[in-house]
Amino acid sequence: MCLETKNVVSSHLIPARVYDYLHGPGTHPIAMSSQIVMATDRELRWPLLCVDCEDRLNKGGEMWLLPLFATYEGLFPFYDLLTKCKPDSVAPEGIGYCASRNPAIEVDKMIHFAMGIFFKAAVHSWKGKTKEPMIELGPYAESVRTFLMDERGFPQRMTLNVGVLPPPVKAISCCYPYRGSNTACHNYLFYICGIEFALGVGNQIDLVARQTCFASNPLHPIIVTDYSEDLRGNFNRVWKQAKKAKNLEKHMKNPKK
Repeated sequence: MCLETKNVVSSHLIPARVYDYLHGPGTHPIAMSSQIVMATDRELRWPLLCVDCEDRLNKGGEMWLLPLFATYEGLFPFYDLLTKCKPDSVAPEGIGYCASRNPAIEVDKMIHFAMGIFFKAAVHSWKGKTKEPMIELGPYAESVRTFLMDERGFPQRMTLNVGVLPPPVKAISCCYPYRGSNTACHNYLFYICGIEFALGVGNQIDLVARQTCFASNPLHPIIVTDYSEDLRGNFNRVWKQAKKAKNLEKHMKNPKK
C-alpha cells in the first residue's frame, strides 16, 4: 500500500477482531464459498502489507469501528450511537440519519475502514495460487490507495453507501467483498454483523447512489433498512450450489464439539 520495499506481515482481509463476533455460544463459524461450506476457525489472511500499513488501517478506522458491530447477545453499539439523534428522513425504503449531525459517529474512520477492505480485496485474490484479485477495480485501485495513504481525497467516480440493519440483527455474519448486481456500473459490497458497505465505481453510478454517498455528501447519510432478505437470498444461493464438507453435518448436530 505504501509502495515501499519492506517486510510484510500476515494481513487479514477482514480484521481479526471480526472473527470473534462469528463464534456463537459453543460453536465454530460456518465458512461458505461457491465451492464449499464448512465449519472452521480458519481466518482469511495472507502476507500482504507491512507493519506500518497495517498500523495505518488499524488507527485509520478499525480501532474505532470494530467494537461497534452487532453481537449474538443482541447488542448493537453502532445502532445505539446512530439513533441517539432523531432521524432526518423517514420513508418506506428506510430511515435516514445524517452522521454529520451526530458527533458520536466518526465519519472519516468509517470511510477509511471500508475503503481499506475494498483495497485489500482489489490487490489480491485471497485464494492461494489464483492471480486475479477478489474484486476488479482496475485503474481505480490506485486512487483508493492514495486515499488510504492520505495523499488525496476520496476518489472521484466512486461512491460509498452505508446500510444498517435494525435490531434485532439475526445475521451475525460477514461477507467478503463481492460484485453486486448493478448492470449500469461496477458495484461491490461487503457486510459485517449489521452494517453493509457498497462501493460504486465508474461514470455510470446512478443518481440515488451519488446523492446518498456517505463519503462525498457533506451530510454523510446512513440508511437504516431491513435488507436481511437480500442477505438470506445470497446465503441460500451459495448453500445450494456449494459442496458440503464432511465436518459440517457433524458440527451442526453437535455444535459444542
